Amino acid sequence: FFFAAPRNQGRFGRPSCPSISNSRQLLSTRNVAMNLFGRAKKAPKPKISDRIKELKEAQEMLDKQEAHLEKKMEEARKMALQKSRQKNKKAAIFQLKRKKMFEKRLNQLYGQRENVERLINAMETVAFNKANIEKLKKGKEALAQTIEEVDVDKVNELMDDVNEQVAMADEIGEAMAQTLGNDDIEEEDLEKELEELQNEEMEAEMLQAPEVPMSEEKSEKVEQKQPATVEVKGDILAELASAPSAPVSKPEAKQDKELEAVTASLGI
Repeated sequence: FFFAAPRNQGRFGRPSCPSISNSRQLLSTRNVAMNLFGRAKKAPKPKISDRIKELKEAQEMLDKQEAHLEKKMEEARKMALQKSRQKNKKAAIFQLKRKKMFEKRLNQLYGQRENVERLINAMETVAFNKANIEKLKKGKEALAQTIEEVDVDKVNELMDDVNEQVAMADEIGEAMAQTLGNDDIEEEDLEKELEELQNEEMEAEMLQAPEVPMSEEKSEKVEQKQPATVEVKGDILAELASAPSAPVSKPEAKQDKELEAVTASLGI
């Protein structure tokens, strides 16, 4: 016969520790929950762009606080002048204290804003450099991959094949430019034959030109010259007929001499 062991006893009748059993139950419950709902996700790492945005928002807030304090300082200064004119010394001193308090707070804000601006500048520089580093890294990986795909020996073989093909193409072009058949005719003989043809053509043109009798040529020349001579003589005679009969002065005498010379040359 077997007897059931009490609750506080473990296997083989040994007493069990309640803390150990409780921890085991918690672990099993946690494992069941993790299996059902999955493991808890880790929080994503903060992006530098988000932090820059937050700092710029803080910068805008500092600007607004500075404008507000500057306004308060100006109001306190005006109130101190007003109380001083009213002979209220205590109120004037109080307003000056307020002004100093605002000024102190404003100087603190100036320092904070300067630190924020420096931090923003540093973070933007780091982000810019990081982006450039990532681009350089990707470029290096692409370059390395391209170099792995291209073999130097294969490139050299390709260039040798290209040079060989170009040389063959040149040889083919030179072969195609050669004159077909045997050409035994010399160029000097061709030039002599061309000169003979030109001479024959000139002789043929001279024979085809019409002959003009010498008598007709002379008569035509005489007919062409005769009217001009007559016209000149007629003009001179008309001028002589219309000349005045009054005594001739020295300039007119000179003209007469020139006229006589002209008529003498014409044979009148």
